[in-house]
Amino acid sequence: MRQTRLLLVFPLLLALVVALAACGGDDAPSDEEYFRKMDEVDKEVDAQFENINCDENTTAKQCATGFADGVSFAEPKYEDVKPSDDAKDEHEELVAAIKELREKLEGAEGDFTDDDPAEAFFESDAFDTTRADAAFCAIQDLADQKNIEADVGCDTGESVDPSTLPPEEATEVLIQDFAFDPPHIQVAAGDTVTWTQGADGAPHTATADDDTFDSGNLEDEGDTFEFTLEDPGEYSYFCEIHPEMLGLVTVTE
Repeated sequence: MRQTRLLLVFPLLLALVVALAACGGDDAPSDEEYFRKMDEVDKEVDAQFENINCDENTTAKQCATGFADGVSFAEPKYEDVKPSDDAKDEHEELVAAIKELREKLEGAEGDFTDDDPAEAFFESDAFDTTRADAAFCAIQDLADQKNIEADVGCDTGESVDPSTLPPEEATEVLIQDFAFDPPHIQVAAGDTVTWTQGADGAPHTATADDDTFDSGNLEDEGDTFEFTLEDPGEYSYFCEIHPEMLGLVTVTE
């Protein structure tokens, strides 16, 4: 009798397992759902990093602590995101990269003296975000391949020579997405150029190659730096903290 019951129940159990698999009882989310969630988390993390203060009045130790706290906030947020099947490998690499960065930042406080300025932190190995940047960009590349609109915090770090771009007639430059926008502007002699810090969550500078001008750290969203250019010529500049960020001002007579 028991054997007969088992013979009757087994096909039913098998059918149930197949049905659950077909219905996706524990399936991964779709690609669209995954990237939508990643967009949400990216906005939360950006908001957290906007609260980190690393200006000329901040020490390297304080910067290290602030960024360690920011990455500690981000780590569980990305860990909790369930990746789609196609994004599983890329997402696992991202989580591992963020963990590695957090551990490195948490151990960095002892690397600095009380007198070290904030710039010392950004120039140190503790601020090496190479692996995390690559992981974010791998996920962004996946979204692009699937024609899914997404912004997951990819910083390509690719330097574009602004002199190869046509100048835009403008006196305002937005610093956002780790770039100067527009990268090449044209103004008349005597015009004042204004650089405005965007929502990157990381400080930037606008520093002339020939030291004609230097904004110092622009930390908070909305921070500005103004400089009047009196003499015609070309003024190339960069971000001291992120040297791959390049800009150019062409001043006409």
